[in-house]
Amino acid sequence: MKQNKSSKRLPPQNPLEIVKYYYQKAQKLRLKYPDVAVISTCVNNKPNSRCVLIKEINDEGLIFYTNYQSQKGQELSQNPNIALVFYWEKMDIQIRIRGIAQKVPPEVSDRYFKTRPKGSQISAIISKQSQELESYKKLMQLFEKYLEEYKDKEVKRPEHWGGYIILPEEIEIWKEKPHRLHKRILYYKKNSRWYKKYLYP
Repeated sequence: MKQNKSSKRLPPQNPLEIVKYYYQKAQKLRLKYPDVAVISTCVNNKPNSRCVLIKEINDEGLIFYTNYQSQKGQELSQNPNIALVFYWEKMDIQIRIRGIAQKVPPEVSDRYFKTRPKGSQISAIISKQSQELESYKKLMQLFEKYLEEYKDKEVKRPEHWGGYIILPEEIEIWKEKPHRLHKRILYYKKNSRWYKKYLYP
């Protein structure tokens, strides 16, 4: 029986739908950190990479949260160009993204901050992320002090902490295949429209 052409599934107009599909699939595999991605920034021709947790993927981009005064925050304020890599070994999938990072609206950061455990909220207040730490013991003492102080109080999001959304300009989907003939599809944005092409492995 022939399949009606009109019933065939059309490729998504926005490749972020593909990214979101694999992101959700990784979560169903019960991996320890299915939402981990490596992001890279670059200032003065010196690249810098670290792992972050991607907390949301929508039709516009990918959202993560951090201290705006951290090294990554300072670097993004100087150069908003950013690269991201997901790799899920159990699915044999790698996703590479290049784009621009910009702060999310304060209300978005407020909304997410309220969902965090109180300990994580307090950590966001007391951590001078990326700065030199005199003593880990003193940090823990400060944490215990704030934990007691806010035991019966709501913790408000500090202004120096919030989200970034990565607005992709390029998305590459890499699928592992036999004989190292891996399948690579590059989606790229031009004049607000997405196009795609295949790449040699």
